[in-house]
Amino acid sequence: MINSKPNESRVNTWIELFVFMTSYYPLFLILFIQNIGVREKGIEFGLPSWDLKISVFGLILLIISSLCTLFTKYIVKNILFKSQGCLEVKVNKSKQVRGDMINFTLPFLIGLFAFNYNSYQSIISLVVFLTFMFGFAKKENVIFLNPMFLLMNIRLYDVTYKPVGNNNDVEAYVLCFGQLEKSNQKLKLKKNGSICFISSK
Repeated sequence: MINSKPNESRVNTWIELFVFMTSYYPLFLILFIQNIGVREKGIEFGLPSWDLKISVFGLILLIISSLCTLFTKYIVKNILFKSQGCLEVKVNKSKQVRGDMINFTLPFLIGLFAFNYNSYQSIISLVVFLTFMFGFAKKENVIFLNPMFLLMNIRLYDVTYKPVGNNNDVEAYVLCFGQLEKSNQKLKLKKNGSICFISSK
């Protein structure tokens, strides 16, 4: 059977968008720095004697991605360390899901190209690029292969676990702070939509 409308990844689109914007925070930071300079339009930057201005659009993108980063980290921590509505499990197998380095370095590489916010064509091109990248990442379920998550010590694992009091093995992708290894220790599994979080608390 071929399912043309799979529903295994029903995650709130807003959460996915927040996580996606987090992964491109390095790009927006690099572009923000590159576009500080002498220009006719923009917001004054630094001392008046410097005669430097920054792009309004670049500043907005940097602020949005920064807020998304803070929001995403808060949400993940809040879910992980909230014991209400959790399931006790024992992990039988654990394998970290690793993305290709190109996925991690792409936000940095784009910023090193001669891109600027000086023309509407460039801005529209960036929006189109990000829209397609979000669509691709959503369809391939790789939203959570996020380079910024690594800096936050959040890792994605492919695990096989057994609920306490149940002999059936369950396989799932889970997010975890730190390294997750096979053990007889009871861990707490929480679900938010189709996203699973696992912790020792």
